[in-house]
Amino acid sequence: MNLKTVFKVLALVLAFGCIGSQASAQEILTPFRSGNDKAPKRNRVAEARFLPFFDDFSHNTFYPDSTKWTDNNATVNDGFPLCPPNRNGVTLDVLDANGRVYDYAISNAFVAEHLTSVRIRLDSIMDPEPRALTPADSIYLSFYYQPQGNGNPPEAQDSLVLQFGTTTEREEFLYLDYKNYSIEEIFAQMQVDTLFPGDTVWAFDGCDTGLYAIITDTLTPNTQGQMAIPCDSVFTTVADTTWYHIWSVPGQPLESFMAENNGQYFKQVMIPIRDLKFFRDDFYFRFHNYASIVNSSLPSNRSNEDNWNIDFVYLNVNRSINDTDYPMLTFSGKRPSFFSRYQAIPYRQYRVNPNSSMRENLELDIANLDGIDHEAHYYYKVQQISGNHHYERHLETEIIHPYKQSGYLQCPEYGESPACPYVGELFALDLWRDSISYQISHYIYDSACTPPLTDSMIYRVGMYNYYAYDDGIPELGFGVRPAGAKFAVRFDVTDYDTIQGVQLLFNHTLNDANNKFFDIVVWKDENGKPGDEIYRLANQRPQWQEQIYRFSYYEFDRTVVTSSAFYIGIEQRSDALINIGFDASIDNSQYNFINTNGSWQPSSKSGSLMIRPVIGPSYFIGVEENGPSTGSEAIAIYPNPASNILHLEGDFGNGRISIYDITGRKVFQSEYRSEIPLNSLGNGLYFISITTEEGRVINQKFIIEK
Repeated sequence: MNLKTVFKVLALVLAFGCIGSQASAQEILTPFRSGNDKAPKRNRVAEARFLPFFDDFSHNTFYPDSTKWTDNNATVNDGFPLCPPNRNGVTLDVLDANGRVYDYAISNAFVAEHLTSVRIRLDSIMDPEPRALTPADSIYLSFYYQPQGNGNPPEAQDSLVLQFGTTTEREEFLYLDYKNYSIEEIFAQMQVDTLFPGDTVWAFDGCDTGLYAIITDTLTPNTQGQMAIPCDSVFTTVADTTWYHIWSVPGQPLESFMAENNGQYFKQVMIPIRDLKFFRDDFYFRFHNYASIVNSSLPSNRSNEDNWNIDFVYLNVNRSINDTDYPMLTFSGKRPSFFSRYQAIPYRQYRVNPNSSMRENLELDIANLDGIDHEAHYYYKVQQISGNHHYERHLETEIIHPYKQSGYLQCPEYGESPACPYVGELFALDLWRDSISYQISHYIYDSACTPPLTDSMIYRVGMYNYYAYDDGIPELGFGVRPAGAKFAVRFDVTDYDTIQGVQLLFNHTLNDANNKFFDIVVWKDENGKPGDEIYRLANQRPQWQEQIYRFSYYEFDRTVVTSSAFYIGIEQRSDALINIGFDASIDNSQYNFINTNGSWQPSSKSGSLMIRPVIGPSYFIGVEENGPSTGSEAIAIYPNPASNILHLEGDFGNGRISIYDITGRKVFQSEYRSEIPLNSLGNGLYFISITTEEGRVINQKFIIEK
């Protein structure tokens, strides 16, 4: 048997010092977590990739493509990158794969996050025919990068780094595998009837004969039990990679970066590969960032920091320093909203006044990444999910100039273009639905090219039971000081409705130092600012979900009735930053208000607070059902189970009745009545909700069996 040495690798990281600055403003923004609480398992890709290597991140969400990248700490998204060359980018920050600040994060610079390629064959190429690669093949790696974006700027002592790596594999010992034998089997193998302390039992029965066990007690034919004998050594393949520094850039705010980059939001870097030591079958490249967090005097501010955005990574042969054009027409930026003010509105409120709810024009970022003009054809399609409403809007062809010269396609002073098409029709007005959703598909193409240039952007738009100003991606965190300070967001309903609760999204900070008490408050409108308090849910704490970008639902203990503008927000119990999610990519600051000294003032921070009031009937799924009703709100229903008629007893005057199935879909509604026909409903569990004239809601379950 060959002896194999077990190696332990000690990784040493040099940290460069930096001191985080303290925020003195009463209204504070901090960077937000961009990872998730439960990262998916990644499978190792064993096969190496041949050139070309390309990833523009446009077809992934949250996690890098596992066929191209070996790690998943960096986040693919369209929120942090500001005006990228094409849709989405990948963001490096200070968060681990579980979405929490690295537990070794400090206020001095440290290596935070990696984005590492899979193994790449730089020794040979297969297309158009197999051959070896050499420096004469002019191999270049190119990429776009941007500091900060919509997130937090990296300081000058932070940096973005590119490394090349070469790898050798070796076998490393893991553990011994054992087999259990009876004493009788061991005696038969050794042809003895007694074993004494110090005797050796060698492995047998197909096991590695070089392994053995030492007897520690006297064993006789009367000895009961079994003995474990080592059978085999288990090894694993370990890849030892040597990394070489290739390129780096110090951190800086986006404003300074753009001033040095002729006003461009992203900068393209071209790296030639000429060193012979990289022309092998185990080449890797990786990005990593040096980052830092604020010092420990501000524990609730110690959240995501020092964001770098990367896009359009391309490695191939036969390139040059001037090979910076790509025959592509692309959609970039964020998915356009059809709504004039919100990103999401309750369907009932939309139906009351649909014309004022919809935008006149959509807003699209469209780029021509080629070096020549292209004549682009554009259209979009709207298709109702589980419904019949649909339409298309086709526009006249338009010349799109190269992105490097003109940036995104601009809107004309009057009329429409692919960058700002008109909204063709209203969404459907279906009185028997309490929610509705559509699939939106945008297409752009130049069919005169060979091959044709095409791109698409497909997503869903839904109207459910909540308002949202944000797009669901929080780039920063928000809070106010001192203790007792408040912040609120304005919402407007166009008809009588009820508020049942609120969805909130909170950042993780280092050791979750922002896990402090706060109150959720609803205020009336008073001349365009929060006025009298109408509801308070006291003594709440931040909640975090097990999936990325998931809101937590805070259910109210009574229904809040509203028929006009209202404000919903938080009063902080602690001087510590509450660090609620803040969407810095969509500016709705005119609806955000703060109160740090007894009077309400408009917020000075551009963005959208991630506060989503839940409007209409209560959540039934995933929320504890209201307890039994008593007193004047008592309700009796019978029979239960019911078949054809459900009988109700109770004094509810001009109340309203709604029935929901187990998925939360409304299947019946009417004014209050004592008998409800069930002929149109199938067997199963249902929820009946009675809203009284005063706005109180009583819920109860019943079963239909026919």
